[in-house]
Amino acid sequence: MATKPTILVVDDERELVDLYTSWMRDSYAVRTAYTGRGALEQLSDEVDVVLLDRHMPDLTGDEVLDELRRRGHDCWVIMVTAVDPGLDIIDLDVDDYVTKPVSRTTLTRLIENLRAKSRYGQHGRREVTALSNKKEALDDTLSIDDLEGTDRYRRLEADLQELGDSMGEEFAEGE
Repeated sequence: MATKPTILVVDDERELVDLYTSWMRDSYAVRTAYTGRGALEQLSDEVDVVLLDRHMPDLTGDEVLDELRRRGHDCWVIMVTAVDPGLDIIDLDVDDYVTKPVSRTTLTRLIENLRAKSRYGQHGRREVTALSNKKEALDDTLSIDDLEGTDRYRRLEADLQELGDSMGEEFAEGE
């Protein structure tokens, strides 16, 4: 029997952690944490996906994310938060960003989309996915006037284009 993928659910709102766990437990091995420090204690190489709240009282989701990456974990991270995305998410090393409330269908789709991409094994897959998801989150939340005049958004678009071009070249060379 194949081992279930492991999801780490991190949020200081216990009711949400319990809800997400009830949604995921049939398909995934679920670990839970109600604090940022608790998340870091639960983190291991077995964790495939982290659902991470951004605002928690002990360590913020941003701080947990920084420590997770500093430790070398390459798991997928979905920021699930009540905080609407701003241009600061461009610099966050997350793979997707969704605002609460989130439905079971949406959360499952986000997880499965990321897991499917990991099976492709393409160079740069995580980076392209993360940049694309950040751009989509910003496009859905902020007006085009707010975005187009910023260096950070232009850099995001250029980085996404460059990675897409380089992956296209790698694909063409492999044919």
